[in-house]
Amino acid sequence: MAHDDHNHSEDLPREGVVFAPGGAPGQSAYMLTFGCQMNVLDSELAMATLAESGLGATDAPEQAEVILVNTCSVRDKAEQKAYSFLGRMKRLKRANPNVVIGVLGCMAQKEGELIFKRAPYVDIVAGTRHFTRIDEYVRRVREGRQRILALGRDDEVVSAKRYRLRDSRHSLQVAVMRGCDHHCTFCVVPNTRGIEQSKPFDEVVKECEILVGAGAREITLLGQNIDSYGKRLLPRRTLAELLHAVSKIPGLDRLRFITSHPADLKPELLEAFREIPNLMPYLHFPAQSGSDRILRAMRRGYSADDYLRLVDQARAACPEIGLAGDTIVGFPTETDTDFERTLELHRRVEYQNAFIFAYSHRAFTPAEKMNLADDIPEDVKSQRVNELIRQQREISARVLKRYEGRVLPVLVDSRVKAVGPSGGGTTFEGRSPQNNIVHFDSGRDLTGEIVSVKITRTTGQALYGQLA
Repeated sequence: MAHDDHNHSEDLPREGVVFAPGGAPGQSAYMLTFGCQMNVLDSELAMATLAESGLGATDAPEQAEVILVNTCSVRDKAEQKAYSFLGRMKRLKRANPNVVIGVLGCMAQKEGELIFKRAPYVDIVAGTRHFTRIDEYVRRVREGRQRILALGRDDEVVSAKRYRLRDSRHSLQVAVMRGCDHHCTFCVVPNTRGIEQSKPFDEVVKECEILVGAGAREITLLGQNIDSYGKRLLPRRTLAELLHAVSKIPGLDRLRFITSHPADLKPELLEAFREIPNLMPYLHFPAQSGSDRILRAMRRGYSADDYLRLVDQARAACPEIGLAGDTIVGFPTETDTDFERTLELHRRVEYQNAFIFAYSHRAFTPAEKMNLADDIPEDVKSQRVNELIRQQREISARVLKRYEGRVLPVLVDSRVKAVGPSGGGTTFEGRSPQNNIVHFDSGRDLTGEIVSVKITRTTGQALYGQLA
């Protein structure tokens, strides 16, 4: 399936809610999350601290005593959506001055005090290392009517409380590292998240053991550049070693990891797909461009041929693997020839899904320091994005159609509708080993179970089937 940064509806706040149990009546918090899965995990950490302090959760900001937005700075549109949301919260603050409003994460780290100037009704601006201190900041605001600006990077993000958070605990995520040492010219992450810091090996394994003991059947290990896990640990450890160790936890049915950087992906990591039975055949593997000239300008550290060789090695190690990619269109100086090479790379790789973005100039990136002009006209960017999305939709539809008639093990995430399309019961949504969305009907609640589903039809977005 193809995605771009223009196809998210303004209803995203409801999609970004993170729930926490408990809390005193009338005391609840609302969290809106933008951005990557690391942001989702960080939101869970923040909500866990608030749950520990007695705040429940709500999916309606107008019912909340604490309103938080966890922000992303990778795309300008994500920042504008965050500011738009804050603008809508102004009336709630005016109606109830006791409401605490906080801005967390990457935009907070990047913008700092500018957020207070642009939205003076905000009470807390806390950066990427402060998620597990949100309860403290809320208390200080309530006690002293003071603003909190917390941007230091010395604080460790504690994750021990997170496993208590979710009502649905069969699929959980564990951050094994944060930050990135690469300085791709388009990327703000090294500035907002800092250098790569890996969580100690034994600590990751212990956390995963706790989560599986609490009911998790699937764990996804997260890192901005997860392939380089262990770089600064003593003794040095690798992601492949970590995967082997976590995979041996009794009761863990499925293991995943994201996101990989082609410059750091090692053959032993691809061999792990062959060697570890419960490592799911899915690799999120951003190329960003198919043009060597643009890849050099992006400082990606590999050529298109290097990337394609890794794709071939991944498929040799795991023929069933599903590949997902990220692509930036309209990078400065991109020519029609450069763009055609990106189209060709997508045709060659056959991604099952790809996230496609138009380049946007970002502050605090190497591109800004280099005075790299954003010289591709917006209409040209839009035309190229639409062409690549159209092609990728065709590719995704073709790739997913290959599953028709097959029986796949599906980990059931949730109910989708009260009555299924066939009228035979509730429709459920789950994930295949390749991380594709699967819809099927059932007369009983199968949430959290792994069931066999025969795929009867497909689209470029999802698989549809019936219990086998």
